[in-house]
Amino acid sequence: MTTIESTRLFPAQQPTPSTAPLSILDATVARFAPTGGIWIFQNPLNSDQQILIDKLRSSFRDTLSKFPQWAGQLQWAPVNPDGNHSERFNRPLVKYGTDADPGVEWTVIEHPLRADEITPTAEERASLTTGSRLGAWKGDDFNQNLFISPNPLALANLRDYIGLPGMQVQITFLACGGYAIGVKLAHCLADAQALMVFVHLWAATSQKEFGSETEPPIMGEPIFNPTLLDNCAGGDIDSRDRDRDLTQTARNLPLHRYSWWDTADEGYPQVCIPTTENSKPPAEHLDRMKVSPSTPAPWPSWDFSRPVSYTLLHFPGPELARFQALARADPSGRADISRLDALLAYLWASIVRARGQADSSRPVYLDLSLGARARVSPALPDTFIGSPLFLTHIGGPGSSTCRETLGETASRIRETMDEFTPDAMQAMLHDAAFEVSPQRLWQGFLGTQHTLVTSWLRLRLYDVDFVGGCRPRYVHAAMPKVDGCVQVMDSEVGDRGMDIAIYLDKEAMETLLGDGYCEGEM
Repeated sequence: MTTIESTRLFPAQQPTPSTAPLSILDATVARFAPTGGIWIFQNPLNSDQQILIDKLRSSFRDTLSKFPQWAGQLQWAPVNPDGNHSERFNRPLVKYGTDADPGVEWTVIEHPLRADEITPTAEERASLTTGSRLGAWKGDDFNQNLFISPNPLALANLRDYIGLPGMQVQITFLACGGYAIGVKLAHCLADAQALMVFVHLWAATSQKEFGSETEPPIMGEPIFNPTLLDNCAGGDIDSRDRDRDLTQTARNLPLHRYSWWDTADEGYPQVCIPTTENSKPPAEHLDRMKVSPSTPAPWPSWDFSRPVSYTLLHFPGPELARFQALARADPSGRADISRLDALLAYLWASIVRARGQADSSRPVYLDLSLGARARVSPALPDTFIGSPLFLTHIGGPGSSTCRETLGETASRIRETMDEFTPDAMQAMLHDAAFEVSPQRLWQGFLGTQHTLVTSWLRLRLYDVDFVGGCRPRYVHAAMPKVDGCVQVMDSEVGDRGMDIAIYLDKEAMETLLGDGYCEGEM
């Protein structure tokens, strides 16, 4: 590997000095792994390598002018006990447009790999057979760390931030003449949807630099105004005390309340303790605070020492339609079950079975990452920039999960999502605004009792083209390789299908790909 360029980039247009507190939900995801994506392009370059670097850099800076906060300093807001909700402990803010801005970390490297050594094409991946499953690419040899920066982002350990960037970009030139673009952001600055607003704008701006004819940006112009989300919270979130009714409404919602702070619990990972300590207010302040109720986390069910496998599954459109039809035709099925509802119902039962829990009375959970943009009132635009997401779940004993019909489980998924009405969102945001530390509670979990799903559907990841006429060979959502993580995106294969990235305990994955799928559904 050879480094060609390593620098910090700033917006082409200098922004006015500004300080912006981030939203209630941005604060809750500060502990999450960074939001990141990798685009690998096989086509040989139509221009000199240096010309491509220059045009990517120039178009990036032009695009960054519409996202100036991402070049600013992400940090904690100074704590003011008598201030508003954004001045409580561990509330993030971003300062930008000053001489102290850290900028965006920009790195350009060369790597001797070829694109065809990294991954098969989308069509080839969809035609592979692994065990009993057609369309299964075992991606354990794919090393995402080659294509994204290894350096820490601001607040990565919930403490350090001075001089650290909130955003990193790495351009990797490959031996075949192709290249990869990897982007990574602190999660409280952007979820996948916000990331894609940027990437699509950057790609369109880059195409103009290459003289390609472009259409208007796929996702539109960005809107960065965190207060739009906070204004959707019910009650007075700047008062000293919670509203009891709103709090009770929030606590009745299907939201896990696992506490990171209970470090004495059995199985608690020692490696997490330093970051956990950074998420606690000073003892003299904590003694005067009332900590909200929580649930003991099932740490013994998550063995960090066990190897985890990564497999990308392709589900063709006709197969998804069949799942949906089966679920809707079920006597217990709802008429509004989506293709995704049915697919997740099928996958969850398959994973539970592959984990050997079909006869178990222990609880298992399907944790679902949901976006808040369309669920609050007034609804936020699709181009709202931030990380307005939360996690809900369905659950039950492993044995009943595997006995349920596809329609029953899919209906439970749909019913749970439907619980998050604008009124419920008001209550949830109100409750979250008063948390002693927003990073104390985790609404999801991983390990053998949990399957955590995040959807990147309808974000058009394969429509990213920086030079014109060069679509990506492979798009990878940068996820931690941990047991129970599932990510869904639209497939590049032209069959209206979906690609499912699954990270699972190695033995469970072998069972899943062998004979672990739900009986009678293949």
